[in-house]
Amino acid sequence: MELEAIKKILENDLSKLESRLKTRSKTNVKLINKLSEHIISSGGKRLRPTLLFLAARFGEKSSYNKAVDASVIVEFIHAATLLHDDVVDMSEIRHSQDTANTIWGNKGAVLVGDFLYSRAFEIIVEINDTEIYETLALTTNTIAQGEVMQLMNIKNTQLSEKEYMEIIYRKTAILFEASAKIGSIIGRINSENIESLAKFGLHLGLAYQLRNDFLDYFGDTGSTGKNLAEDLLEGKVTIPIIHSLHNSDKKEKLVIEQAIRENDISLITPIIDILKKSKSDIYIQEKITEQTNIALSFLSSLPECIYKEKLIELAFFCQHRTT
Repeated sequence: MELEAIKKILENDLSKLESRLKTRSKTNVKLINKLSEHIISSGGKRLRPTLLFLAARFGEKSSYNKAVDASVIVEFIHAATLLHDDVVDMSEIRHSQDTANTIWGNKGAVLVGDFLYSRAFEIIVEINDTEIYETLALTTNTIAQGEVMQLMNIKNTQLSEKEYMEIIYRKTAILFEASAKIGSIIGRINSENIESLAKFGLHLGLAYQLRNDFLDYFGDTGSTGKNLAEDLLEGKVTIPIIHSLHNSDKKEKLVIEQAIRENDISLITPIIDILKKSKSDIYIQEKITEQTNIALSFLSSLPECIYKEKLIELAFFCQHRTT
């Protein structure tokens, strides 16, 4: 399933979003404008706004401006976390482009990330909805906790799968969850369906991140725009590594541990061979399927409509995407 086909039904909404992202990120400070434009126009999938818009359509005819403004908030928060992530990870490439910190330096990237966070909260105040404000306050705080938890576990080859799933819930999935919940609140749907859509978003976000982890080792660099095993070189221990460390022989485990400990690029090909030998590629895809199925189960109580169909298609896109 192609993402553009899913988003076609929201073409007008997403067009308004792109326009408002540009206007709401403009300031009198040239560096802020340059960095904001760079990350906003860098080829993001707009998955979180897509989820927000679709969720809003299950309720009453929503306030158009409120839905668009809410999607701007979500994208600004997402963009801010990317800017900060790239500094922490010392990343040089994102979406096949140089990262902002590579072009303008770490200090500028961090400060513009801070600007986008603060601009997002200015817009939250304008929306003036207590439930939305509380949701986003909790979400941004939890994302920050997830970032710190990931930093604390760099090169930790003792990290458990349960601990890793908690990190990616906080770091990634919670913003998917918040997007679906905020769209539901804007649509003024009943509390049971708000909870169902929020849970759908949560497990969609977990499946999305696990697919990222799959593509990092088993993807095609031409499609992903990233080099293979970037997580390994950054010292990040993800599900393929966790699984393989529990299913490899002693010699293979030592190779994995050495590669992570020493950021040894020469070991990437042997590492990928070890992961495939221990069937870690199959295991993580099973985990992606599991999270996708859990997400879909939360849609069962929702009324049949074109928006539900698009949410189902979105789940399958995240499960099988190659970019």
